[in-house]
Amino acid sequence: MKYRSVLIFPDFNSVDQATIQSIRQKNDSLYTHIRPHVSLVFPFKTNASDTSICDAVQSVVKRLESFTLTLNRVGGDTDNGYVWLSVAQGADIIKMIHDKLYELDNFEPFYRRDIPYQPHVTIGQSLQPSEARQLVKSLNESQWHITAKIECVVIENILANDDSEILAAFELV
Repeated sequence: MKYRSVLIFPDFNSVDQATIQSIRQKNDSLYTHIRPHVSLVFPFKTNASDTSICDAVQSVVKRLESFTLTLNRVGGDTDNGYVWLSVAQGADIIKMIHDKLYELDNFEPFYRRDIPYQPHVTIGQSLQPSEARQLVKSLNESQWHITAKIECVVIENILANDDSEILAAFELV
Protein backbone atom coordinates (compact mmCIF):
# COMPACT_ATOMS: atom_id res chain seq x y z
CA MET A 1 0.00 0.00 0.00
CA LYS A 2 1.36 3.42 -0.99
CA TYR A 3 0.85 6.72 0.76
CA ARG A 4 0.19 9.50 -1.79
CA SER A 5 -1.22 12.94 -2.41
CA VAL A 6 -2.03 15.22 -5.34
CA LEU A 7 -0.81 18.78 -5.13
CA ILE A 8 0.54 21.86 -6.82
CA PHE A 9 3.86 23.54 -6.19
CA PRO A 10 3.47 27.30 -6.72
CA ASP A 11 6.32 28.90 -8.63
CA PHE A 12 7.20 31.67 -6.16
CA ASN A 13 9.82 34.33 -6.85
CA SER A 14 12.99 33.89 -4.80
CA VAL A 15 12.12 36.55 -2.20
CA ASP A 16 8.65 35.12 -1.52
CA GLN A 17 10.04 31.55 -1.48
CA ALA A 18 12.64 32.61 1.09
CA THR A 19 10.00 34.35 3.24
CA ILE A 20 7.71 31.33 3.24
CA GLN A 21 10.56 28.90 3.91
CA SER A 22 11.85 31.03 6.78
CA ILE A 23 8.46 30.83 8.49
CA ARG A 24 8.11 27.11 7.72
CA GLN A 25 11.58 26.31 9.05
CA LYS A 26 10.50 27.50 12.51
CA ASN A 27 6.90 26.26 12.48
CA ASP A 28 6.30 23.40 10.03
CA SER A 29 7.41 19.88 10.90
CA LEU A 30 7.38 18.97 7.17
CA TYR A 31 9.76 21.81 6.22
CA THR A 32 12.63 19.45 5.34
CA HIS A 33 10.40 16.90 3.60
CA ILE A 34 8.39 18.88 1.04
CA ARG A 35 8.51 22.36 -0.43
CA PRO A 36 5.58 24.81 -0.11
CA HIS A 37 2.48 23.42 -1.81
CA VAL A 38 -1.29 23.46 -2.13
CA SER A 39 -2.91 20.08 -1.53
CA LEU A 40 -5.60 19.03 -4.00
CA VAL A 41 -6.07 15.49 -2.65
CA PHE A 42 -4.81 15.19 0.90
CA PRO A 43 -2.51 12.28 1.83
CA PHE A 44 -4.16 8.88 1.48
CA LYS A 45 -3.12 5.22 1.47
CA THR A 46 -4.06 3.14 -1.54
CA ASN A 47 -3.32 -0.07 -3.39
CA ALA A 48 -4.25 1.57 -6.70
CA SER A 49 -1.61 1.25 -9.40
CA ASP A 50 0.58 4.15 -10.48
CA THR A 51 -1.12 4.02 -13.89
CA SER A 52 -4.60 4.19 -12.38
CA ILE A 53 -3.74 7.18 -10.21
CA CYS A 54 -1.95 8.97 -13.07
CA ASP A 55 -4.80 8.34 -15.50
CA ALA A 56 -7.32 9.69 -13.00
CA VAL A 57 -5.40 12.92 -12.38
CA GLN A 58 -4.68 13.41 -16.07
CA SER A 59 -8.39 13.03 -16.89
CA VAL A 60 -9.12 16.10 -14.74
CA VAL A 61 -6.18 18.35 -15.62
CA LYS A 62 -5.50 17.55 -19.28
CA ARG A 63 -7.22 20.66 -20.66
CA LEU A 64 -6.58 23.07 -17.81
CA GLU A 65 -4.60 26.22 -18.45
CA SER A 66 -1.84 27.50 -16.21
CA PHE A 67 -2.99 30.21 -13.82
CA THR A 68 -1.81 32.61 -11.15
CA LEU A 69 -2.60 32.40 -7.48
CA THR A 70 -2.35 35.07 -4.83
CA LEU A 71 -1.79 34.46 -1.13
CA ASN A 72 -3.15 37.39 0.82
CA ARG A 73 -3.92 36.45 4.42
CA VAL A 74 -2.70 34.22 7.23
CA GLY A 75 -5.30 31.89 8.69
CA GLY A 76 -5.52 28.32 9.79
CA ASP A 77 -7.07 25.66 11.94
CA THR A 78 -5.40 26.92 15.08
CA ASP A 79 -7.30 24.57 17.40
CA ASN A 80 -5.50 21.72 15.63
CA GLY A 81 -2.15 23.50 15.37
CA TYR A 82 -2.24 24.51 11.67
CA VAL A 83 -1.33 27.90 10.21
CA TRP A 84 -1.47 28.75 6.52
CA LEU A 85 -1.39 31.40 3.84
CA SER A 86 -4.85 31.50 2.26
CA VAL A 87 -5.27 31.54 -1.51
CA ALA A 88 -7.37 34.47 -2.79
CA GLN A 89 -6.95 34.74 -6.57
CA GLY A 90 -6.97 31.25 -8.05
CA ALA A 91 -8.98 29.71 -5.22
CA ASP A 92 -11.96 28.97 -7.49
CA ILE A 93 -9.78 27.07 -9.97
CA ILE A 94 -8.08 25.12 -7.19
CA LYS A 95 -11.45 24.25 -5.60
CA MET A 96 -12.75 23.07 -8.97
CA ILE A 97 -9.73 20.77 -9.46
CA HIS A 98 -10.06 19.50 -5.88
CA ASP A 99 -13.78 18.77 -6.31
CA LYS A 100 -13.37 17.03 -9.68
CA LEU A 101 -10.56 14.84 -8.35
CA TYR A 102 -12.62 13.77 -5.34
CA GLU A 103 -15.51 12.82 -7.67
CA LEU A 104 -13.28 10.06 -9.11
CA ASP A 105 -13.38 6.49 -7.79
CA ASN A 106 -9.67 6.58 -6.90
CA PHE A 107 -10.06 9.51 -4.50
CA GLU A 108 -13.74 9.66 -3.43
CA PRO A 109 -13.30 7.23 -0.49
CA PHE A 110 -10.74 9.60 1.05
CA TYR A 111 -12.79 12.80 0.81
CA ARG A 112 -13.23 14.47 4.21
CA ARG A 113 -16.65 16.05 3.96
CA ASP A 114 -16.43 17.10 7.61
CA ILE A 115 -13.63 19.60 6.81
CA PRO A 116 -14.42 22.53 4.48
CA TYR A 117 -11.78 22.83 1.77
CA GLN A 118 -9.78 26.06 1.94
CA PRO A 119 -6.97 26.34 -0.65
CA HIS A 120 -3.82 27.27 1.23
CA VAL A 121 -0.08 26.85 1.68
CA THR A 122 0.70 25.46 5.12
CA ILE A 123 3.38 27.42 6.97
CA GLY A 124 2.92 25.92 10.45
CA GLN A 125 1.69 22.61 11.81
CA SER A 126 1.95 20.41 14.87
CA LEU A 127 1.81 23.60 16.96
CA GLN A 128 0.06 24.05 20.27
CA PRO A 129 -3.23 25.93 19.71
CA SER A 130 -1.96 28.96 21.63
CA GLU A 131 1.24 28.99 19.52
CA ALA A 132 -0.80 28.74 16.32
CA ARG A 133 -3.11 31.60 17.36
CA GLN A 134 -0.12 33.79 18.28
CA LEU A 135 1.60 33.02 14.97
CA VAL A 136 -1.52 33.96 12.99
CA LYS A 137 -1.86 37.17 14.98
CA SER A 138 1.78 38.20 14.57
CA LEU A 139 1.96 37.33 10.86
CA ASN A 140 -1.27 39.23 10.13
CA GLU A 141 0.37 42.39 11.43
CA SER A 142 2.01 42.49 7.97
CA GLN A 143 0.29 42.86 4.63
CA TRP A 144 0.48 39.73 2.46
CA HIS A 145 0.41 39.76 -1.32
CA ILE A 146 2.37 36.85 -2.74
CA THR A 147 1.71 35.73 -6.29
CA ALA A 148 2.85 32.59 -8.02
CA LYS A 149 2.33 30.84 -11.33
CA ILE A 150 0.76 27.38 -11.33
CA GLU A 151 1.96 25.37 -14.30
CA CYS A 152 1.51 21.73 -13.29
CA VAL A 153 -0.29 19.29 -11.01
CA VAL A 154 1.84 16.70 -9.24
CA ILE A 155 1.26 13.26 -7.76
CA GLU A 156 3.62 12.44 -4.93
CA ASN A 157 4.51 9.30 -3.07
CA ILE A 158 5.04 10.03 0.60
CA LEU A 159 7.97 7.95 1.80
CA ALA A 160 8.28 6.30 5.21
CA ASN A 161 10.48 9.19 6.42
CA ASP A 162 7.82 11.71 5.21
CA ASP A 163 9.92 12.84 2.21
CA SER A 164 8.04 13.70 -0.96
CA GLU A 165 8.91 11.68 -4.06
CA ILE A 166 7.33 12.89 -7.31
CA LEU A 167 5.53 10.10 -9.14
CA ALA A 168 4.22 12.23 -12.00
CA ALA A 169 3.77 15.86 -13.02
CA PHE A 170 1.12 17.03 -15.47
CA GLU A 171 1.84 20.32 -17.22
CA LEU A 172 -1.08 22.71 -17.60
CA VAL A 173 -1.48 24.19 -21.09
